[in-house]
Amino acid sequence: MLPSRGSGSPASKVNVGDLAPSAADYLAGATSLQATLASLLTRCANEAWSSVDSHDVFGAAAVAMDRYRSFHDLLADYVDDVPAALAPGREKLAAHMARFHSERWYENVTTSYVLTGFTRDFWHLLAEGLPHTLSTRVQEIVADRGDEDVMAEVIGRLLASDERYRSRVSLWSRRLVGDVMLMCRDALSPEVLASQETEAPLEPVFTEVLAQHTRRLDRLGLTA
Repeated sequence: MLPSRGSGSPASKVNVGDLAPSAADYLAGATSLQATLASLLTRCANEAWSSVDSHDVFGAAAVAMDRYRSFHDLLADYVDDVPAALAPGREKLAAHMARFHSERWYENVTTSYVLTGFTRDFWHLLAEGLPHTLSTRVQEIVADRGDEDVMAEVIGRLLASDERYRSRVSLWSRRLVGDVMLMCRDALSPEVLASQETEAPLEPVFTEVLAQHTRRLDRLGLTA
């Protein structure tokens, strides 16, 4: 989870909340994202190379599914038809995920690790634009519940098994960042996306999230 945004935080220099969409759009995006993460993690667990890895990744998938249910329930308070509210973003999300697809198990686990952490940090900051009570609840839902540590341990065991995986995982992690940032951009309000001035306020937000992403890879001895 991101540290509190003090005066030294890049994102503190902009009003991140001005970038946020409506509560309904925010919750629809978060719901779809968690469903996608749960599906990806379940696939990784089923294809795991060991029973220990399978057990751990299934645990992370369960956390993602819990988040999905929580966001789904919140969304139902803001829209009359949840499936209809989820439909517009599904195609865009599917297009992003298609670019992340790999036939290599360890690359899919790495995608889960990077995507979970990066989007958690971004959605956490973006929630500042929601009504206070909802923002607090959303940040409780996206808070790390140990799933990040679990995925880090799985990748750590992979790296320890054969040093040759280190460069491959590091390269894959770097490859993901641009597409994950595009995925995050889709979560912004339509007004922000239509503006010619989107990049200036968004840059310090991504700077902060990228710094956390770098720390996430550093813990595994990987190069961001």
